[in-house]
Amino acid sequence: MNIKSLLLGSAAALAAVSGAQAADAIVAAEPEPMEYVRVCDAFGTGYFYIPGTETCLKIGGYVRVDISGGDVNGQNTFPGGGGDSWNTRTRVALRLSSATDTEYGALKTYTEVRFDRDNNTDSDTYLQEGYIELGGFLVGYTDSAYSSFTGFGNNNINDYYDVDYGDFQSTQLTYKYDTGAGFTAVFSIEDGSDSNDDGYNTYTNYDSYVPNLVAGVGYNGGVWQLRAVGGYDDYAEEGAIKVRGDVTFGPVSLFAMGGWNTDGDVQNKYARWDGDWAVWLGGTYSLTEKATINAGVNFDDGDNVEAALNVAYQVVPGFTVIPELNYRSDMDEKAGREAEDWGGVIRFQRNF
Repeated sequence: MNIKSLLLGSAAALAAVSGAQAADAIVAAEPEPMEYVRVCDAFGTGYFYIPGTETCLKIGGYVRVDISGGDVNGQNTFPGGGGDSWNTRTRVALRLSSATDTEYGALKTYTEVRFDRDNNTDSDTYLQEGYIELGGFLVGYTDSAYSSFTGFGNNNINDYYDVDYGDFQSTQLTYKYDTGAGFTAVFSIEDGSDSNDDGYNTYTNYDSYVPNLVAGVGYNGGVWQLRAVGGYDDYAEEGAIKVRGDVTFGPVSLFAMGGWNTDGDVQNKYARWDGDWAVWLGGTYSLTEKATINAGVNFDDGDNVEAALNVAYQVVPGFTVIPELNYRSDMDEKAGREAEDWGGVIRFQRNF
């Protein structure tokens, strides 16, 4: 065997080994593309894109525990039983918000479901709100525009009693107009057949051939705001008007709201107070970055007076404790005398 033959044989052997190794080589598969949840900041904090869609979703809610005492908070039948009763309530609220950009503006939905447990015995699960918004239109179940357009009358106060400032949940078709320069307006067609029980007065509104109507106008001047709204109850063939003014200077915010019933002898879906008129006054003072003082007083033509004072203290972000003092004075028409009650509430609430 000469050198040439040896070299040719070695080359052939190396080629065979190399071919065998190539046949046995493991080729790594291409990784599957991974889809991460993306933050959606176009509609505010907390939104994220639903994977595979252009719809943004926000999940939130709160857990609340109320411990209340005194007849003013509804533990005993009016006109009260001595002011030594107490009550507890635990609530879990789940909220879902969605939003998608369209050629007509943002298409939004909002849903809130509540789970209440009172006195460790009574449980209640219900839809608090559920509606769709597009191009200024809202359709679904939520607070009446008569109440939401002027803002609520309890100024962060935990409860209200006889001087009720308006109707609440109602199925409706509402249009809101906002110029972006301070002027706003609202028009709403609302279902008058919904029942409403505020814990003190129950209103059952019957079907009729015409829905209830609400209209309002307002202007926001920055540190001050003025709004007016009117509601017509077709079944009662009566209505109510409210006017509200707000002002803010430094750490202090104040509001005054007045209501007028078209027939003071009869309550309707929008005038829920006694007599021709009612007034709601309230104020908020930012004591520190964590503590806010809230006060409110309501009274009407029927000699009902209500007042409350509380301090909302943020223990840590997302967790607030609110102790509150309540007062109520109203007329017991059957007994022909005035009843006065004091009470208090302490609320623990965790928002998420």
